[in-house]
Amino acid sequence: MFRRRLGTPGAGECDAAPAPDAGPVERVAPMPPEPWDPAAPVARLPITNDGARPLELFIEPYCWSEWLEPGARVTVVTVGKAGADLPWSGTSVPDEPFELQYLADTLVVWPYGDLVLVLDASGNELYRF
Repeated sequence: MFRRRLGTPGAGECDAAPAPDAGPVERVAPMPPEPWDPAAPVARLPITNDGARPLELFIEPYCWSEWLEPGARVTVVTVGKAGADLPWSGTSVPDEPFELQYLADTLVVWPYGDLVLVLDASGNELYRF
């Protein structure tokens, strides 16, 4: 299961709770060290399964899929072409970094970059395409 690969806390471990008066905290996964041209545009797509059932995340055209347990969070990152007028080669809408299709219990993501990364909630690289 994806939950195990993400390294979720084991028994007795948990994330630190925010201070009661701190208000809502938005967590953004940090980027791993850049294995690409730093001038290249980067697009990030955070995905959280807020449902009560597992959600299949499918990344095309790589035929990669994994199940996200309820509460699981990942980020799909795509890196476009540096210095290009249209850094992403979106098919339905030109120069879009992602296309999404939602089906019952399945989210299909089409990232249109030269490099695609899947990161866990802590910013650790899970997969690279």
